This record gives sequence, C-alpha cells and structure tokens, in this order.
Amino acid sequence: MKVGVISPYPEFTNLVKDISVDMDVPLIVKEGALQRGLAAANLMIEKENVSVIIARGATADLLESKLRIPIIKITVNNFDLLKTFQAAKQISSQIVFIDHYENYSLYDISFIEKLYSVKIVLKQYQDEQEISDIMHQMKHQGQHKVIVGTAHCMERTAKKLELSCFVIKSTKEVMIDALHRAFETARLYEREKLRQNHLQTIISHAFDGVIATDVQGNISVFNNVASELLDVKANELIGRELRKLHHPKLKKLYGDGSEVRKKISSFGNQRYVVNRIPLEGESIVITFQETNKVIEQDSQLRRNLHNRRFYAKYTFSDILYQSAEMEQVIEIARFYSKTDKSVLITGESGTGKELFAQSIHNESKRNNGPFVAINCAALPKDLLESELFGYEDGAFTGAKKGGKPGLFEMAHEGTLFLDEIGELPIDLQARLLRVLQEREVMRIGGEKIIPINVRIISATNKDLKSSIKENAFREDLYFRLNILRVIIPPLRDRKEDLFVLVNHFLHKNGEVDYIYDDDFLDFIKSYDWPGNVRELENVIERITTVGKVSNDMKKILLDHPIGTLKQTEKKYHGNESIELTLGTLEEMENQIIYHFQKSYQGNKQEMAEKLGLSRTTLWKKIKKLDIL
Repeated sequence: MKVGVISPYPEFTNLVKDISVDMDVPLIVKEGALQRGLAAANLMIEKENVSVIIARGATADLLESKLRIPIIKITVNNFDLLKTFQAAKQISSQIVFIDHYENYSLYDISFIEKLYSVKIVLKQYQDEQEISDIMHQMKHQGQHKVIVGTAHCMERTAKKLELSCFVIKSTKEVMIDALHRAFETARLYEREKLRQNHLQTIISHAFDGVIATDVQGNISVFNNVASELLDVKANELIGRELRKLHHPKLKKLYGDGSEVRKKISSFGNQRYVVNRIPLEGESIVITFQETNKVIEQDSQLRRNLHNRRFYAKYTFSDILYQSAEMEQVIEIARFYSKTDKSVLITGESGTGKELFAQSIHNESKRNNGPFVAINCAALPKDLLESELFGYEDGAFTGAKKGGKPGLFEMAHEGTLFLDEIGELPIDLQARLLRVLQEREVMRIGGEKIIPINVRIISATNKDLKSSIKENAFREDLYFRLNILRVIIPPLRDRKEDLFVLVNHFLHKNGEVDYIYDDDFLDFIKSYDWPGNVRELENVIERITTVGKVSNDMKKILLDHPIGTLKQTEKKYHGNESIELTLGTLEEMENQIIYHFQKSYQGNKQEMAEKLGLSRTTLWKKIKKLDIL
C-alpha cells in the first residue's frame, strides 16, 4: 500500500518529507503542477505502483479527471487565504486573484475586500497556458497590481515578468489531515481492488463470454472468452460506450438493450446462446456462448453421468481389522498403490479381494479415472470377449447398432479389475496377454487399433500355479499379472478381527445394543469360517433376524455342516485332558497355554492350529507369560 504526493513547490516538498519522518509513514513525493504534475503521477503509478495520490487545488482536479486511482485533494482553507491576502495588501490595495474556475464558489471575495479595504479582481484559468496569458496581458497593459494565486507556476512566471506575486501556501495541519484520509482511502482501495481482481479472475475463467458496462454505459468487463469469440482485444474496448460501437457482433449482442434470456443469435455460420440483463442506469450485463459448445458440454455431462457407475467407493479406511496380519497386508497394498504395475490379489472366497482392489485404485494417481470391474466367471466366453474388447457395428448377430466400446476402453486412464481371473477361458488369455503387452486393443469385427492406458488389478481364489500345471492357465500371462502380489489371509488365521467385524455387522443390522455372552464369543471363535467375512456377515444377519438363540440353533444358522467346527475331542500331542485351577478367565487361559507349550515342545504352528489362534496372537500370549 503506497501513497504518492504531487508537490506544487519545494517548501511543500520539504514539509511533506518532514511529516513523513514524524509520522513514520513511507511517501513517494514528486514536484509538478497541472500537466507536469499529471506526468509525474503517471510515473508514480507505473514505476512505484501507488494506490492513492495527494495533490493540491487545480492539479488534483486534473488528476481526478485523467487517472483511475483515488485522488485526495488538498483545498485552500480560509485561514491560508486570508493570511496570503493580508501579506499582499502590504504591497498594493489593488489585487488580482488568479484561481481555477472550479473554485469560483469557494471564497467570499466581497468579504475579504471589506475586511482588508482592498480591491480584488478575479481572473480564472483552466490550464497553465491561461495563467501565462493573464500575467503577460497584465505586463503588456502596464498594470502593476499585486497577484495572489493558487498555482505555484505563477511565482515563476511573475519573477520573469517582474510582477509581484503571492502563492497561497498549505499548512502542516492540512497536510496531516490529507495523509490520514489518503491511508484510509488506500486501505479501502486495495481491499476493493483485491475483490475486483478476484471477480475478474472468476469472470475470465468462465465458460461464457461476458461483457458488462457501468452506469454510464461504458464497458467495464470484457473477459477472455468474449475476446476469443469476437476476435477483438479487450483493452481496445474497456472504457468505451458499448451502444456506440460499430463492431457488427457487438451491435447484435447489444440489440436494443432490452432483457433477453437464452436467445439464439446467428452471426454468419456461428450461432450463440445470448443472455442480456439491463441493470441500473445504462449498466448492462451480456453473456453468450457458442451453441456447439453448449451441445458439447451437454454430451460430456451425459457421458460423465453414464460413467458414474465406474468408480471405486471403498478405501483402506473401510477395511476393518485388529490383527497384525491384516495390518501388514494393508501396508504392502498401500505401497503397491503408488505404482502403475499390475497387481494380483489372492485369497479365499469372501476375504474382500475387491475391497482391496478398490482401495488400491483410490490411493493411486489414477483415482480420478474410472474403476471398471468384471467377474470373469460370471459371463459365457463369447459375451465376456465382447464385454472386454468391445465390438463394431454388425460384428455379429444381435450386435448393438453403432457398436460398443469394451471395458478396456472404458477403463482408459483408470483401473480394470479382473475378478476370478483363474476362470478366464484359455483362448481369451492369449488375447488378454497381447493387450497387456501392446497397450492397445481392437474391437471384435474392427480394423482400428485403439491405444489404451489402463492399470490391471486381478484377483483369484484359485491356485494359479496348479492351473498352469494342468494347462488351464498360461504361464506367461501369470507372470504378466503377478508383478505385485497381495495375499489376504483367511478369517480363521486372524481371529482377532472377528469381534471388530461382528460389532460392525451388528450395527449395520440395527443391533446397537446387542449384548453377547461368553457362549456367543466361544461360538464365534470356535468356528473356522470357511466362507470368511462374507459368511460371517450372513450369519450375523441371520442371528439378528431370529433373535436370541441357543448355540445349537446358531450352529444350524451356519453355512457349513457342524462337523467343520473345532471339536474339543480332537487328538493332540500330550495328555487327553488338562487339570485347571479355577480362577479368572485370563489365569485359566494362561494355564492352558503353559500346558500346550510343554506338550508341543514349543511348536507354535501346531499349538496355534489346535488352539484356533493365529501365530502372532499366540506369540504375544506366550511372551506375556514369559515362558519363551
């Protein structure tokens, strides 16, 4: 925020500089009056970027008419005027008062004449040339009257012509008052300029051409889009009266100035959608856009709406777990998200493979692109091929008119998730391999090569190495897909996650206050959950539907025969029975683990299997007992 001062004379300059030091405020000071003052002010704006300029009298009036920044005018007060006339009276009672024509009504000359018993002749000027003409005329006529004036240039001319001249000076108090007004105005001006720049940026980046005028009808806004559409530079039009311009397109846009909305106007081969809104006075706002752009945006919007189903809604934060095993898997998957390499997710049915695939996509740099998923086991071979690669018009009987893009094309710049990849027919595997290698696809019945940029995430619950040995899966495709590997452990190997998931499913089914007892906990822990998280969710839904039931009833609600439950009568190394001393549940659990530690001679894998715990959980319990 910078303030400039146009000083009319050296004494004024020194006064301003002293005030600047006393008030500890930076000021940029240049000397000059009228035209020379205007030139100095333009330099200040261009070189120093001043926000406000302080000037005196007629010079301030000139700057206000020529410049677009605020001007603080220092007016001659009555005290300064009377003091100057008193000094002039000492030389002559005949005084010529030379003042700017705009100040005519500011002074009571007849009162001054009576006060000082003098005769005052008023001469008015518009510019410096008129001042010079008046003074040269006085010299030519031999008039030796004393001169009183408001412009400092009079002093210099009077000295050349040997005329007596008194220029009205400004006091320190007047200048301090002007400075306070200037800094307050500068603050308001900078705030308004910031708001205007913000508004101008918004307007400049609008999709429509925007033209606006002020209350006088002069163009105040002409954005970049308007410049491009009309092929005219904005700086050539800003400040000019819109309705008087002869540009044919501008004349048509302005029309008769009345309000129109969504009107179609034609300019030769071009057609525009025009809105014209009259405001206060001669102010008007016109927005317009090429009709083909409107149609294109509508088509893009329709495409976006159509493709909205191709998005991934899950992230890593949606994966519920408590076990160290899952924490490690998620950490690895997060690392894989940062790359563009293919990922193979393996795990039993119901472990959440697609949940991981969506999470990897959403944490990747492709997260703004589509996420397209297809189950390779859900479609017959011919339909699967057309879905993956697309087809051209007339490619086969029943083909959609105009053809159809395949999922590879739809997943461009995004991710294609191939679920149950192990079920992909062997002949389609060869075509898939080629697409992955060449990064291009050809539709069924087509001749055009379509380049694609797609990341592949695939998933399977099959042992692909066994499939390779049985010639049911191509080894080269396996290595192309298996660059990065995510192995999701089954629920039976991470039973610490059971209760997090149970609570989630209970809440999901509206059972916020469901209270489960020790029998319920034992039931949950004793089962292997061969259907994993999906089976657990189904069972919880059944239980909440039926209500409080016995353990036997709960077993009936399972997806698998009761025989899959862990039975206490299963044989293990060591004694058939364990004698326990009654105590807290934790104390008795410690006795069991201590007994198993001795019976299995530290074989944690077998211990974990028999106890239905993960190795990590067992390790923590053993470490806690300090029986390593």
